[in-house]
Amino acid sequence: MSETYPFTRREIAIGGRTFTVETVDDQEALLAAASDRAIFPFGLMLWEAAIALAEELSGRGAQIAGKSMLELGAGLGLCGVVAAALGAHVTQTDHDPATLAACARTGHLNGVTGIRCQPGDWHAWRDDARYDFIIGADIAYDSDDHAAILALCQRNLGAGGTVLIADPGRENQALFLNRAATQGWRVRRSGRAVADLKLAVADAQINVTIIELTRA
Repeated sequence: MSETYPFTRREIAIGGRTFTVETVDDQEALLAAASDRAIFPFGLMLWEAAIALAEELSGRGAQIAGKSMLELGAGLGLCGVVAAALGAHVTQTDHDPATLAACARTGHLNGVTGIRCQPGDWHAWRDDARYDFIIGADIAYDSDDHAAILALCQRNLGAGGTVLIADPGRENQALFLNRAATQGWRVRRSGRAVADLKLAVADAQINVTIIELTRA
């Protein structure tokens, strides 16, 4: 991984196991380091939605073991690494090469092998494979991406498959849910409270919505 960015090593407890990630904690430093980039690497930061989704996957270990899984906007790759550690066959995608390198680094740090990492632009999608699970953490914040995300879910979700998206209460969440329901998806929601990574206040938490989409 590039030494341009000020990475910090963090340990995250998920499902009775500790996972290690290298993340940029200082957003201002990231802004300065990446000021000339066309693609801003927000994926190099650890977000609460990723922890919530990783916890959700850990709780579904029996369901995902041996299943195929596509991760969208993988960022640091925590969710896919947790799933692979539970026996899922994971393909991680992101449009930014720096975050794909971070995914590979997270797998290496945790001794998790066999994860496939590949570029993925939602608006120029080229993957035709079918997956049992499609997952993404904090990927629905931009309404301009909603149609593309739902289209690739239609394209890539296998029969009887499940889409799991973790959203930390972004302003476009309701719009995404409405669009999914309008397109015929069966929508279920649940909540997970995780520690607020940005506030140095004891017990500060963020409520993350776990969105589950299945075909009606």
